[in-house]
Amino acid sequence: MKKIVVLGAGNELFKDEGIGVHVARILQEKLPSSSIEVIEGGTSPDACYLLDGVDKLVIVDAVKGGCEPGAIYRFTPEQIVAEKGITTSIHQMGILENLSVMGLIGCKPKETVIIGVEPKELEPGLELSPELQGRMPKIIETVIGEIGPLYINESLNEARV
Repeated sequence: MKKIVVLGAGNELFKDEGIGVHVARILQEKLPSSSIEVIEGGTSPDACYLLDGVDKLVIVDAVKGGCEPGAIYRFTPEQIVAEKGITTSIHQMGILENLSVMGLIGCKPKETVIIGVEPKELEPGLELSPELQGRMPKIIETVIGEIGPLYINESLNEARV
């Protein structure tokens, strides 16, 4: 079976900037822990060093792409490097740099996908904006879709045995 990790990035002290951490907490309850690892990475770019032997990494983070709050983006680290117009959060660049270093030492995930969510409020506070709270079911559905429903079902069956 593939080893899949979902990494929730963001600073939960600044409302929507913490969307990745909020998503990680929900997924920790929903997904079988034996086969899919969910990490609350917060603002720590060195969380990537927990990823040795990972086949697929799904990073969830706030991304300023210019669309309406709650818009969901899907892209790869290579697209960020190629598309200099994409504005990302500061800690996300730390994650990308760490992924590059991991590639140099031979422990980079085989596949990395970033699910970005357009923030509305980035000021101090612990709660997500109403717009992002309302989009949470779609964000969770998008991440689970990226993991793969068939894989989720196989993992659930394995967890029941």
